[in-house]
Amino acid sequence: MDGTNTQLNGDHTYTLTFPRDALPASFAEYFWSVIAVDPVYARVLPNPKNRFLLNRESGLKYNADGSLTLYFAAERPKDAPDPNWLPTPKGQDYRLTFRFYGPKGGVADGSYYPPPLVRVDS
Repeated sequence: MDGTNTQLNGDHTYTLTFPRDALPASFAEYFWSVIAVDPVYARVLPNPKNRFLLNRESGLKYNADGSLTLYFAAERPKDAPDPNWLPTPKGQDYRLTFRFYGPKGGVADGSYYPPPLVRVDS
């Protein structure tokens, strides 16, 4: 769900910004990732770019203040660095799955929630 508790859908564009003091890597000893999956079977969704996850190996671009913004949309938003964009299926509902290998801090004790997804289109 996005920050307004609305189902994610590929007809919309969403951002997720992690503050520099709460980047995903700070919650995983080994590896973190985010994938888009279908809401029924939790299968990874195909896309024309064949990009199925974002993680530290994606070449992510950090913001000037050290924060990290990820983008989820059927088409890359013009202000989104390509490595920070995960293509999503146009017209289809989906969910995001975060994985933290070697969880630390709030992920390990179950108190962590990622920042809210923000729908940036109308």
